[in-house]
Amino acid sequence: MKIAAATIFALLIVAIPGLHGQMVFEKQLVEVQGKPDDNIVTAEFPFTIKGDQPITIKQYEAVCSCLAAEISEDGKLVWKPGEKGTVKGIFKMGTFKGTVDKLIVLRLAEQAAPVKLTVRVHIPVLVEIDPPTLFWDLEGEAKPQKFQIKVKHDKPIKITDISGTNEQFGHEFKTIKEGREYEVVVTPKTVRTRAFGLLRIRTDCEFKNHQSVQGFLVVRRPKPVPPAGGKRGPGG
Repeated sequence: MKIAAATIFALLIVAIPGLHGQMVFEKQLVEVQGKPDDNIVTAEFPFTIKGDQPITIKQYEAVCSCLAAEISEDGKLVWKPGEKGTVKGIFKMGTFKGTVDKLIVLRLAEQAAPVKLTVRVHIPVLVEIDPPTLFWDLEGEAKPQKFQIKVKHDKPIKITDISGTNEQFGHEFKTIKEGREYEVVVTPKTVRTRAFGLLRIRTDCEFKNHQSVQGFLVVRRPKPVPPAGGKRGPGG
């Protein structure tokens, strides 16, 4: 079978490594450890342009309002072979707790698939609420359930106020160990209708971002019960 010279040339262009430009990142996931008094943390993604052609950044964005994306050299969009630069993620801590992943997405003129960079922020949990959500089955039992609240800080933290957003859920506060451990017992007045609420718990923590925690309250439809023994129907 004969192949036209133009076709052979096109295949060679695809096959020769380094002919096209590439934006090569040292890491596409960067982890940052936040401190209790941080309001903003940053993550940097160094890159190098490989190959023989320049790279053009058509668009770059963070997919959450809590994260801003910046490109080095005042937002330079066209990068030549051999040049080095940095994509920076600037994360606003707000009221986030625990481990949070946020994305920066870059769209390049030279490739169809976007480049995805992950900023992983580890945020201290000074006041822990467990479980994060209490569930009751619709038309089930309106039995009491409880949140356990534990202080993880090296200093004691006291609870100063508790309020709910839905009067369908009553709550009772208990001190287990002052400054260290508490309980909140929640009892719905009825589970005849679906419902949602928040329990807001305020503390005297020295750090503003950690002065409140919240628990979720949900009356929902019961989850389907799987068939006993895991039996499958015909054709399963």
